[in-house]
Amino acid sequence: MKNTLLALITISSFALQASALDIKAITAKPTADNPQYKNKKAWPMLVGDEYFQKQKWEKARLLIWAYGNTRPPRGKRLDPKDPANWIDAATGKPADSVPDMNTDVIFPDSDTGYTVEDIKPRGWSCRHLTVGRGAKVSPTRGAGLSLFGNLWIRPTGNLFVYRTLMPTGSSDTFIRKDWPQDGKLKKLHDTGTPTPFDRAQPRVSPWGKQEIAFFFKHDKPEGSTEMLGYISNRDEFNNAAGDVIVGRGSRLMCGTAATFMISKAGKLVLLDGAMAGKYANEFGCGVRIDGTVTGGAPDRPLKRDAIMGIPYDNWMHLRFSVQLRNWTPRPGEVSGSFSGKAIGYPAKGSDAKLVIGWSRIGAWRGHRGWKMTEDFNDTYAKLPPKITLWIGQDAEIVNVRFDDLH
Repeated sequence: MKNTLLALITISSFALQASALDIKAITAKPTADNPQYKNKKAWPMLVGDEYFQKQKWEKARLLIWAYGNTRPPRGKRLDPKDPANWIDAATGKPADSVPDMNTDVIFPDSDTGYTVEDIKPRGWSCRHLTVGRGAKVSPTRGAGLSLFGNLWIRPTGNLFVYRTLMPTGSSDTFIRKDWPQDGKLKKLHDTGTPTPFDRAQPRVSPWGKQEIAFFFKHDKPEGSTEMLGYISNRDEFNNAAGDVIVGRGSRLMCGTAATFMISKAGKLVLLDGAMAGKYANEFGCGVRIDGTVTGGAPDRPLKRDAIMGIPYDNWMHLRFSVQLRNWTPRPGEVSGSFSGKAIGYPAKGSDAKLVIGWSRIGAWRGHRGWKMTEDFNDTYAKLPPKITLWIGQDAEIVNVRFDDLH
């Protein structure tokens, strides 16, 4: 009798949980797996030449986080590696296995907010991923997230992959994280307004604290990923293979003591009004292009300048009293290095260029071998924001304008 009663309580508990989620309403909204590109309200930025719009997807299993708008049973740990914490959208019942590379995932919208964190060092993988309003998702502290499809982070939603976010596969996809709703960063971006070094707050960059991952590695030799809105990660950005496209009016940045790198097999495409680079300055850590960076593309030519933002460095070779190691600039340890291709593709009748220049950000994020003191700030403040570039002998440079050069 006791066992029967416990079973009934368990079933009843899940029934209440499942009924609290309106699966039909959740799946009717535009999501990463069901973008609804013809919905102009959801997609006001689309022009029609985006590669991801043309990508065809086979129907896949869809899992919805079970506790998106209701509290779990008291004492229950919300482990995303437990299938019972997922609802299979096709059946309305608990999933029989956790998400994998062929699974679409939705963390639904919430007015009250909720947090999902996997504290075990095991990687995640999924196809399309939607992080809804009010959801705070942090998959793993020691591993990462392999993403085979689209990623859509809704306003007030938050994703932070503590280790590496790795778009992979062979499809044309998007990563969308809209600009913050207060409009301040978007205005700075659109106007190109500099944020100079502030000796009172030397580490503060308005572009920080927006990251979706610690490391970012793009590995799609046969596919592309288009970044929409403002996308950033905390440490190294590496396009190991494939096309990373920064959409019109969008921005892609990385920070801290790390390099923004395009490897030999990688290409970075910056569309109208787009920018990529670092959100802070580091001596010896900047932008490295071993592959290709373009302003526009032959089939998506530029009508407005696109900017490859370069941090500035100690180009005056000032001696800092707190300097703990010798620093001599060399290839790979200057503001930026180019050994691949930098090409602008202007539209017919347009003088738009691929612009390589200062990122317009003066903040310093600290670096190994340096201590930030008042004396450091005094010396650093003497550095005008000029950039130093190393150009490889086989580099190809076409329709490029260089600004802010030392």
